[in-house]
Amino acid sequence: MPPAIEFHSVTKQYRGRSSGEGVTALADVSFEVAAGEVCGFLGPNGAGKTTCINTLMGFLFADSGEVAVLGYPPGDVRAKSRIGFVPENFAFHPFLTASKLLRFHSVLAGLDAEIAASRIPELIAKAQLCGHEDLHIGKYSRGMVQRLGIAQALLGDPQLLVLDEPTSGLDPAGRRDVRENLLALKSLGKTVFLSSHNLTELEQFADRVIIIDHGRLLCEGPLAEMLDRGGRVAILVDSLPAEMDLFLSDRGAAIERGAQNVRVLVDPALKREAVERLWAAGCDVVSMYPVRSSLEDLFLTLVSDAEKAR
Repeated sequence: MPPAIEFHSVTKQYRGRSSGEGVTALADVSFEVAAGEVCGFLGPNGAGKTTCINTLMGFLFADSGEVAVLGYPPGDVRAKSRIGFVPENFAFHPFLTASKLLRFHSVLAGLDAEIAASRIPELIAKAQLCGHEDLHIGKYSRGMVQRLGIAQALLGDPQLLVLDEPTSGLDPAGRRDVRENLLALKSLGKTVFLSSHNLTELEQFADRVIIIDHGRLLCEGPLAEMLDRGGRVAILVDSLPAEMDLFLSDRGAAIERGAQNVRVLVDPALKREAVERLWAAGCDVVSMYPVRSSLEDLFLTLVSDAEKAR
């Protein structure tokens, strides 16, 4: 089965109307998302995420490189009919109701009238909008509009979901519901590509992560492998002499002093040397165990390193 999303050496520049100078939004970006994966698309504000999403949706065209979505060029109607899209900011007509909006979009999607008639109440219930389906959207809260947007994206039973900050404006219960819906979609073999700033939440269900900054790809790959590579080893000791504090700090170790002991976090490659030196210095090594990196730690480290390299 071909990848659901393919970017190969994609570059996109914006040119100022007056100066004519180019601003690079994407620079030689390449990645793939396999069918059935939940992929988190991450980056600081201004990293190029929106440009990338607009390109794969066919709203923008790359200056160079190749993009394929479900095996078709971006914007191809054969791909668009199988994509559900949730933008960060919605522009739903405020005088429509949820029911009318979903009926309107079912016609746009070419959905059979009988299928739409049964699917719309199900989606309204999933979006927890029962009792509000005949209320004008202009009177909805931000969270209600967000849930309605997700319901609209699911209307055509898409094979690929492209979500830009899908939990924005939702309370904790709403974020949990979105997470559970995404896991349910994954179990059905759907592909989910989502941009999010909620790294702790994304870590719970993403299979793959792509991180970009200033239009350049910083890393991409299976999340579990990336977190394992960024992990450290924790060494718990009863005390830490000043000379050992200096030795470990110079080698990038993090030192956390507690009331009863000291925890030293070191790179796995340094653990043997660190333990031997601690023993030689008279420290009692209480325990040693691996500590997995968090997605937030990985993200901040990569972005910081990229900033220093510029």
